[in-house]
Amino acid sequence: MIDSEANVPLKRKNSREGITLDYCNRHSRLRRNEGEDSTTFFFDYSTDMPNIESINWRELRKLKTGNKWGVIRHPYVLNYLNQKLIDCSLFYLLHIIAFFSFLLVLSWHIFARTPAKDWLVTLFVAVFGLFLILKGTIKARISHSISFWFVIAFCFNIITYLATLAYVWLPTIFKYDDYHQEVKNIVIWFLPIIAIISAWANFLYILRKSPFGIYIFMMTRILRSFGHIATIWIPTLIAFSFAFHLIMRDTGIKPWSTLDQDTANMTMLHKMLVILQAVTKTSTMMIGEVDANDILDTNQWIPSILVLTFEIITVILLMNLMVSLAVGDVNDLKHTAQDKLLKIKVNFVVEALQLSEQFGKSLHTQKTKNVLVVMEDATYFNAIDKFPTTEPGVISDEAFRVSFVESGMRLRIQTIQGRTKTAVLKNCFIEARESPESGIPVLSSDPEAKEYNNTNGLWDRFAKWIIGLDWKGFLDL
Repeated sequence: MIDSEANVPLKRKNSREGITLDYCNRHSRLRRNEGEDSTTFFFDYSTDMPNIESINWRELRKLKTGNKWGVIRHPYVLNYLNQKLIDCSLFYLLHIIAFFSFLLVLSWHIFARTPAKDWLVTLFVAVFGLFLILKGTIKARISHSISFWFVIAFCFNIITYLATLAYVWLPTIFKYDDYHQEVKNIVIWFLPIIAIISAWANFLYILRKSPFGIYIFMMTRILRSFGHIATIWIPTLIAFSFAFHLIMRDTGIKPWSTLDQDTANMTMLHKMLVILQAVTKTSTMMIGEVDANDILDTNQWIPSILVLTFEIITVILLMNLMVSLAVGDVNDLKHTAQDKLLKIKVNFVVEALQLSEQFGKSLHTQKTKNVLVVMEDATYFNAIDKFPTTEPGVISDEAFRVSFVESGMRLRIQTIQGRTKTAVLKNCFIEARESPESGIPVLSSDPEAKEYNNTNGLWDRFAKWIIGLDWKGFLDL
C-alpha cells in the first residue's frame, strides 16, 4: 500500500515554506576529526509526522525548477540524494546491461539474421517501449507538465524503436511481392543504419550518470563547438570541393569524374552522388589525407598552387583551430562537469521516487542514513545515529577557497645572496567562494565522541562508484 501521508505537501507537515539554506544549516551539524583526517556530518531529516522525512521528490523538483542549486549542493540535500542514487544502483546497472545487450544483439542480427534473432530484437524493443510509455504516462500524470527536451527524447526513442521493428520485419513482408524492388532494397539497407546508430546514442545517453559521463559531456561539448565553427568549415569545404572538381573532372580519376560524359543517361540522383563524392574526398583531405599525387600528375601550375593553398588554409589553420577549441572546451568542462552530472542525477532521483511512490515500493519511504563520514581522500560511508543535541560551537569560517584563476600577482623574491627581486603576474584576481558546508554549526572535538566504522561491502563500493556522488567535487576537503 502507498503511504497516503507521502502525498501531503511538505509545508503542511512542518508549517514551513520548504527547504532553504537556513533550514539545511539548522538541521545539520559538522565535526572535524583532525586525528583521522575526516569530517563527520549529522543531519536531521525528521518531521512532525512519523516515518515522513523532510525531503521528498516534490521538494527536489521544487528546488530544481526554482534553480536553487545552491541549496541542492548543501550536504543536507546531497546526502539524501546520494543515498537514493545508491539505492537505485542495481536498477541502473540492469539498465546499462539491458541496453548494451540490445546493442550487441542488434549488431549480431545485422551480420547474420535468423528468426530467433528477429524475435529476440522484437522482445527487447517491446520491453523498452513499454517502460518508455509507462515513464511518460506517470510523468505526465504526476508532473502535469512535460519539458520540451523530454518530448524530444521521447519522440527520438519511439522513432528508434519503430525503425528497429521495421528493419526486422519489413524483409519478411516484402517477400510477398516483387513490386518496387529497388526502393525496397534501399529501405532495407538504410533502416539498420538508423537502428544501430540510434541504439548506440541511447546507450551513451544512459551512461551519462556513470563515472564515464564526463567523457560523453566532452563529446557533446566539442560537437557543439563544431556547430559554431561549421559556418567557416562548410563554405571552405564546398569551395575547395568544386575547385578540385573543376580541375580534375576531365582526368577520369575518381571521384572527380566528368559530369559532361553521358549526361543524358545520368539521373539527378547520380549527379548529386558525384558531387557528394567530391565533397567527401575533399573532407578527407582536410584531415591530413591529402594524397596529392593525382593532382600533381597533371603537371600544371594552377592545381599545384591550389593544393598548397588548400593545405595552408584547411590542414594547418582550420584544423588546428578546431583542435584548440576542443582543448579549450575540455578545460572549461572540468569546472562544470560536476554541476552537469548533479542536474542529471537530480532528475533521475525525482523520476525514481515518483515510480516508487506509484508502485508502492520502499525507495521513497526508506529511512535515510543521517550520518556521513567523509575522509580526506573523498572516500565516505554512512551510518544511522541520533542527531546531536549538544550546543554547537561557532560557525566555521575556514571553508573558503582562494583560487588564482589567472596570472596576475606582484611577488617579492628574496635571493640566496640577499638581493631582492620583484616579479609581476598580470591580470590576477582572487576568487573567494563560500563552500556549501560553511554555514553548518560545528561541534567541538571530543576525544570520547562516538566513532563510526566503515562496514561497506564490495557491492556498496561498486554502487558508489557506478552512480554515487563524488564528494570531492562538492566539499572543501
